[in-house]
Amino acid sequence: MIKSDNSIKKMCFIYICSLIPLILYGFYKNGIFLYQKKYVNFLGMFKPLLFLLIGGTIGILVNIIYEKLVKKSKAKIMDVIFGDFYVVYSILISCVVSINTNIFLFSIVTFLILFLSKFIKTNKLNIVCLVSLIIFLIMSIFNKFSFLNTYEMGNNFNLDALDYLFGKGSGGIFTTNILFLIISYIILYNTKVYKKSIPIFAFITFTILVVIYCIINNNIGNILNMLFTNGILFSFVYLATDTVSSSYTKIGQIIFGIIVGLLTFILYLINPILSSFGAIFIASILNSIIDMKFE
Repeated sequence: MIKSDNSIKKMCFIYICSLIPLILYGFYKNGIFLYQKKYVNFLGMFKPLLFLLIGGTIGILVNIIYEKLVKKSKAKIMDVIFGDFYVVYSILISCVVSINTNIFLFSIVTFLILFLSKFIKTNKLNIVCLVSLIIFLIMSIFNKFSFLNTYEMGNNFNLDALDYLFGKGSGGIFTTNILFLIISYIILYNTKVYKKSIPIFAFITFTILVVIYCIINNNIGNILNMLFTNGILFSFVYLATDTVSSSYTKIGQIIFGIIVGLLTFILYLINPILSSFGAIFIASILNSIIDMKFE
């Protein structure tokens, strides 16, 4: 973990605040807009916020149960809740899942994996990506998984750069607005603990490979879709930079970012939806080796 005067509590607060613009847009795109178009009823409009509420609550409960009931900690409740990054992890999981995700599946898998990880030494693995991969894979077994909401499923779109910039691309519930994501990155960039070079090198690597691939296959029109859908950029900014499971040395972070970008491209050719999550999870397994080799 990067050494800093910032407490974990403060770091969690910064991460959560940086997500607010993305959360507001995701609520509009996957809730309010669908209600206006009569694709969901009044209660259905609040489904995005329900994922967020459940996710955050799970993170809080996991910490309280483990610290208070298992470890018998006498620490203050706020110190228990924000004693690690699990609240942020659970909120990020609610951000990256599809609006079509079964809420019970989301709740059970998120709680079980986060709680079990307290007992198993998984501190070097990216927990958010692990939970997301399990949820996506289970959903894929029972039905065809999609990031598209009900409105997007029934309509064909020809999106341009501005459409992607303002969040009309497909992706996790709160991941699609690229403009707000850039703002969030700027907020995080100015904190001491944020590993700012990882998303830069991941994005550069992934972009170069995508452009080359599309040129070779005479499919330049697909570049924007490959770059700005499936929550890939969100994953680079928020998941790949996890304080615990990513490289911490300066050179190591650059190498880590390049590996994430490379693996994301390779896995995109196999499964675009799972590409960034699988890439970051694999890279998290290698992060100790990377730091040892590039101190």
